[in-house]
Amino acid sequence: MKLEQPIDNEKRGWLDLTGTAVSWLCVIHCLALPFFISLLPLIGLSFLLDETVEWMIIGVSVLIAAFSLLPAYFRGHGKIHTIVLFVAGIGLIVASQMAFEDELAMQIPFLLVGAGLITAAHLVNRRLCQTCARCETDLEQTNY
Repeated sequence: MKLEQPIDNEKRGWLDLTGTAVSWLCVIHCLALPFFISLLPLIGLSFLLDETVEWMIIGVSVLIAAFSLLPAYFRGHGKIHTIVLFVAGIGLIVASQMAFEDELAMQIPFLLVGAGLITAAHLVNRRLCQTCARCETDLEQTNY
């Protein structure tokens, strides 16, 4: 009896693309917020000004990574650098949120590099899953 579930490359690819999009959504949110700060309450979007929204975006990014990167590492390609890239990226974003809460000019470099590292983690993971012989073998065995 096989205990491991097969790697679903199609689902993982979707998760990796979504993870990339969420990390850049975080950057866009942080960069655009100062420009629209006075407009948001007028159009009923003042909730976007709340710091909770920023932490929710970060949390969603972590959840997506957990469902995409961790299974690929443990049951698929086994390459740790995808996890290291993600942890470094999310670490930079969280550190910038905590250290430079009200100083957007100081946050920008950390946000851009962090989002870039998260993007790299998901894109490398996607490529590894597409070329992983173990993933393909697991899928072929479950199709019979």
